[in-house]
Order: sequence, then C-alpha cells, then structure tokens
Amino acid sequence: MASSISYELFQAKQGVANGLATLDGSGKVLVSQLPPQAVETYKGVYATSAALILAHASALLGDYAYVTETTSYWYWNDELAVPAWVNQQITEAAYNLLSAAEQAAVPYIVEP
Repeated sequence: MASSISYELFQAKQGVANGLATLDGSGKVLVSQLPPQAVETYKGVYATSAALILAHASALLGDYAYVTETTSYWYWNDELAVPAWVNQQITEAAYNLLSAAEQAAVPYIVEP
C-alpha cells in the first residue's frame, strides 16, 4: 500500500530546502532550486589562462571556460587547497597526485 501525505504537507514541502522541487511551464526543475554545484556556468573564450584568471579571479565549482592558448577547457576547482582554474587536460602522473575529491571536482581528460 502506498503511503500518502496530506495536501497541506505536500504544499508546505514544495520549492523549499529539503523539500520537493517544483517544475516550470516546460516541466523542468527551476534553476533556483538546484544546488550551486549542479549549475555549470560557461565563462567564455580567453586567449590565455592569465586572461581567464584576470577576468574571473574566483568562480563556483563547475564553472568553465575555453582557453585558446592550450586548446582546452579550464574548470574552476574549489576542492584544491587553494581553489583555482585548472586545465581539463592533465597528465596521468599529475592526476594521480590529486585527492579523490580534487579528481571528482573537474571532468579531467587524463593523458599518458
């Protein structure tokens, strides 16, 4: 038998923290109800990593930009001891030096 909740409890739980997400007119969860880590923000294209850092001294986990100098995407990794922009392309040796949390924070492309 399925459990049920009262209409009042259902209404009280909609759109609040630790409650039930509501949907917009197209049936999608509102961005405002997603945790910050779930929303990636594209910061644009930059000629160099220095230009990216100058434009965005800090960011949120998952934010990313394209750097033409390295022909790769760079992601903000706030799991590092000192949060920073990191190149998505990384050597296997460098990747192995990262903690599990640091590895999980960025969709790395590991190269030999």
